[in-house]
Amino acid sequence: MKKTLLSALALGVSMVATSPAAFAIDPEKDRQQLVDFFKAKSPKIAFDDYKDGGYIYSADKRAQWEAVEEFPPYLDSVDAGEEIYQQDQAVYEKCFGDDPSNVRGHYPYFDEKTQEVVTLEWAINLCREEAGLKPLKYKKGDMAKLSAFFAFQARGQKVNVKIDSEGAKQAYEAGREMYIKPRGQLGLSCAKCHTYNSGRYARADLLSPSLGHTTHFPVFRAKWQELGTLHRRYGGCHQNMRANPFKAQSKEYRNLEFYQAYSSNNLEINGPGYRQ
Repeated sequence: MKKTLLSALALGVSMVATSPAAFAIDPEKDRQQLVDFFKAKSPKIAFDDYKDGGYIYSADKRAQWEAVEEFPPYLDSVDAGEEIYQQDQAVYEKCFGDDPSNVRGHYPYFDEKTQEVVTLEWAINLCREEAGLKPLKYKKGDMAKLSAFFAFQARGQKVNVKIDSEGAKQAYEAGREMYIKPRGQLGLSCAKCHTYNSGRYARADLLSPSLGHTTHFPVFRAKWQELGTLHRRYGGCHQNMRANPFKAQSKEYRNLEFYQAYSSNNLEINGPGYRQ
């Protein structure tokens, strides 16, 4: 079973890289194939646990993580995010409605008017700019705090990204290609680390599975000693691959987030999170 799924995924890589037939990919079948791969790879791990990242692979690291989560270092940032929200609450309510718990679960989505993926952080700045407010920096600081506030309010809701148009399908496929295509001096891909080698160690780091990658962001990383957004992490990963990173909230990274979020459909939103 595992060899069959590996072969199928490898074929998918080839199709994306070399052929227009890639656009015949059915996103839901593709998502289910990825889920089946992880089930075959680690049959003892329940699907719902993939929201917890690499900690599902190590009882010791999971125990350490759970201990940190008892008094998580991101709570002050969540409170700060609520204050940021309240400072311009009328503006945010105009854009997102009056229930902050009903925001995070709607992102990312594909906007049929602009034919682009809209992420939560992208939408926050669109909202602010429309109201004449200064946009926030995308990687950390107030943006990460405000995003963390929305994520915390949405905890327990399920990821439910929809693909119901040709434009959305093409955005998914572009994100998928970004995920599986080797790049940089080391010739690595996201898939090589987070699909094929998830659960293994890269130096002292336990490689996390791609399933659930988007559920827990923004995250407080011990390495950063602060909260950071998903696109900050994307950029850091590309730097580790010795590849030139794209800008946070670039079309490339928004498509990648769209692909990863869709792949994580039916997992719980549990952000913000703590990571090593």
